[in-house]
Amino acid sequence: MRPLRRALAPAVAVLAALLTLTTAGAPGRTDGGGAARKLLGGPGDLLVGAVLKFDGGRIDGRKFDRPTPTEETWHLRNWVEFHRDGTVSGTYGCAPVQLTADVRANDLTLGKDGPDARTDGCPQDVAAFEKQVGRLFTGHLTLSEQKRGPDDGARIVNLKNDRGDYVTLSQTRPAQGFFGTQWDFYFAQYDDGGQYGGPEHGKISWIFHEDGTMTGKLPCNDFTARAHFTGDVVTASAPTLTTHRKCSEGRAREEESWLDPLPPSTYGVSEDGSLLTLRPEEPSGPEPGRKLEDNFKRAGSK
Repeated sequence: MRPLRRALAPAVAVLAALLTLTTAGAPGRTDGGGAARKLLGGPGDLLVGAVLKFDGGRIDGRKFDRPTPTEETWHLRNWVEFHRDGTVSGTYGCAPVQLTADVRANDLTLGKDGPDARTDGCPQDVAAFEKQVGRLFTGHLTLSEQKRGPDDGARIVNLKNDRGDYVTLSQTRPAQGFFGTQWDFYFAQYDDGGQYGGPEHGKISWIFHEDGTMTGKLPCNDFTARAHFTGDVVTASAPTLTTHRKCSEGRAREEESWLDPLPPSTYGVSEDGSLLTLRPEEPSGPEPGRKLEDNFKRAGSK
């Protein structure tokens, strides 16, 4: 467990991550309103409203995997989001994605929604992966679901074409149960193996809403902010305290630290939707002891 002087770093890291995050790749969009949708049943319920990434697949009997990120390609993350209006947007890494999608319980049909994008200068391994995914992520596809492993709750979706070739995607943000859920701060992980288990005074939690707002609790006061999601990156702005309680010196100091700036971070949900993880693109703090990630648990989960 980290002492209070170290505790300020993760406190800075988490809420501020949401205030400064940016992204590279395809233009983002946000589905608003939070209107309920009719559940499709089957694997189709894992798609509409979800953000997913391509893991790999098989073409003509030969398997392929997502290329390992390097210093040159780490920012070229792939992702796609299935919107409620029947479209799909995202990026294969270099090339932006804009498609139409007719999603059913056990199959979907993808069609073009614009001209092919030019991606001159794309690294060779990323370009090769994009070409393979592009051949598969089109037309009529059947859906199936699997778990990554017996001890891993990650939701995997396989999309198979009529020739038997397939591409596999894993969820970054689940289609259901992300918005409107209270996320409680769990722990921060450091590169020297140390952990920080939360503020000494009070607790931290927040809720993302589909209308683009974010509400939550700091060690002493409540707050609100604007939130925007683009793929596996979230941007938040205009944090405002909605209460002004008289706080002890310790709580006030910890609360203030949560509003400091932080470099961009990615986010992802795992363990059957019960764990939210934020990872700064450039770990903060002195070496050793840089913060690698902040983790939140769904309220009520173990």
